[in-house]
Amino acid sequence: MYQLSFYNYYVNNGDRTIYFNSISGQIFSVSEQEHIFLQNQFNDLISFELEYNSVFKKFVDWEFITDMERDQKDVIRLINHKKVFLDKTYRLVINPTLECNFRCWYCYEDHVAGKMNEETIEKIKKHVKLMIKEERISSLLLDWFGGEPLLYFDEIIVPLSEQLRDIMTENGLPFFTQATTNGSLITEERAKKMNELGMKHFQITLDGDEKRHNRIRNMNGAPSYKQILQGIYYLCDNIPDVNVTLRINYDTQTLEKSNMKEVFEMIPAKYRHKISPSFQRVWQTESKRNEDGNNPNKLAIFEYCKELGYDAENPSSCLSVLKGHTCYVDRYYHTEINFDGKIYKCTARAYSDEYVLGELQDDGHILWNQEKMRKMYAKATFENEMCLACKHMPLCTGPCSQKLMETPKELLHTICPLTTADVNVDTFIRNLYDGKMKALQAAESIS
Repeated sequence: MYQLSFYNYYVNNGDRTIYFNSISGQIFSVSEQEHIFLQNQFNDLISFELEYNSVFKKFVDWEFITDMERDQKDVIRLINHKKVFLDKTYRLVINPTLECNFRCWYCYEDHVAGKMNEETIEKIKKHVKLMIKEERISSLLLDWFGGEPLLYFDEIIVPLSEQLRDIMTENGLPFFTQATTNGSLITEERAKKMNELGMKHFQITLDGDEKRHNRIRNMNGAPSYKQILQGIYYLCDNIPDVNVTLRINYDTQTLEKSNMKEVFEMIPAKYRHKISPSFQRVWQTESKRNEDGNNPNKLAIFEYCKELGYDAENPSSCLSVLKGHTCYVDRYYHTEINFDGKIYKCTARAYSDEYVLGELQDDGHILWNQEKMRKMYAKATFENEMCLACKHMPLCTGPCSQKLMETPKELLHTICPLTTADVNVDTFIRNLYDGKMKALQAAESIS
């Protein structure tokens, strides 16, 4: 016996209806007449299978129709297990320091003074060698974080990147490196060195237009807006295949009162395909979403970015197709080493003892807090009553593992990502469909 999938969507899109299934990721559109026909067939699946067998089988293959004995949640469970435990790309986040040359009001870090010493650097090199030998990692993604990591670019980032790259190369394994930086310390010379290191991806933040940004993100009052943009231009000029995630930290006033169109217009067109705008609400200003779940200002500027030629794909920060897990931190092969050798997982919490999960040992092993590790990895983030009952679970996969550890079961509803999302599911699906159509048109034009 067959039944309709719980994860089917039928989204109005002008004179057509988008059909989307979040288990398979299949998406297409039909005319009004075709939509009426298909809905009639869906009301009688037995007749549908007998009268239009080849079409019926397609809808089974696409997961719109499923065997009643089959639990589609198991598809997401399997994807989750593979991505969390079997993906052996080791993402190693390193904080050379927690110091920063900015003091943004919303930052959750204390910026204690200190930098990574030679003893900890040697432990890290031993650790990577052990991960290759004992865990058989498939590659290393070295991710520089902080504080502001570029404060110690020459002292720590350059030599340690080179040494870890050589270790991976000697073992015939791929090496990648990237950085989250405020961008103010990027020079042309450093950009060239970053290219030599294979540093291809950067996350750099602006806080609105020039006036608003300089009020929030400055160096003891000195403006940083133009300096940060110049740093981005240096990256684009000197690293051929660079991608810069340009994170726009915003609250309601940022999108309403900042001239965000001007921000993206002033960046030269030759750089735009290398820049991916990412709009992230400042967490202290999160509130219940609008009645329809959309922030019109955010959507308007996102669409404008696409028109201007930026690499803008997904307007949502919490929805994605077949992602399998909520956050990169949820992956087992993810570790963050602080400058003092203490081990963390979450990069969005203060570096206090409360969040320590382990400590790097002299021989390169990590002494883990096993109780905290069990809480983080024993269950997938969506393995709870709220998420398993939710139609949107495959697109969202629930709160991150860190929030789940911190929140009692009776308060689970307070951390549902969809309650504060600035983009609703229907808008996400329309954008997904538009992206697919543009990709198909581009492929046809090439052929």
